Amino acid sequence: MTQLWKHGVPILLLTAMVVGCGGNSSDGPGGGTAGGMPTPYSFREAFAKLEASGQLPVLDRSDSIAGPDVNANGVRDDIERHIDSKPDSQAQKNSLKALSRALTQAMTVDTKDKNALRDVTNSINISTGCIWKTYRTGAVASPLGDEIEKLTVNTRRRYDAYMKYNSAMNGAVISAPKGLNCD
Repeated sequence: MTQLWKHGVPILLLTAMVVGCGGNSSDGPGGGTAGGMPTPYSFREAFAKLEASGQLPVLDRSDSIAGPDVNANGVRDDIERHIDSKPDSQAQKNSLKALSRALTQAMTVDTKDKNALRDVTNSINISTGCIWKTYRTGAVASPLGDEIEKLTVNTRRRYDAYMKYNSAMNGAVISAPKGLNCD
């Protein structure tokens, strides 16, 4: 099977980020042609076009690791809007929000505090288990969990913080959650 993802980004998205299709030379940067060939979009232009078309949710790209959370529920406002826009059941949406909340905790945890690391890891495991339980099939649950992770860890600073958490957990032994309560 052909690899459709490269470093967590769909190949189609990578293509859209690198090359603009159509247009004419009057379209300006990223939309025109040079010698009959499409001119490349910058990453910023490609994301802006995809967000404007609704193919990607409009995401916070601030320097803040946790990002804006007006209602203080632990879920970044842009992620919450994206999840709320889904036609899924409330339990399914809650499981996706719980994962985003746990990932934000992972990015902000004190990596020297073993108890805090364990608690965050348990939260990630429970929320992932609830995604699987509420969506009832791995074919749906797994891609949704991946999507929430990618949307939540969407800037270099967030990625670095998440990798710091993952490095701190490297070699840790954890157990699967039992008796999930996914309300």
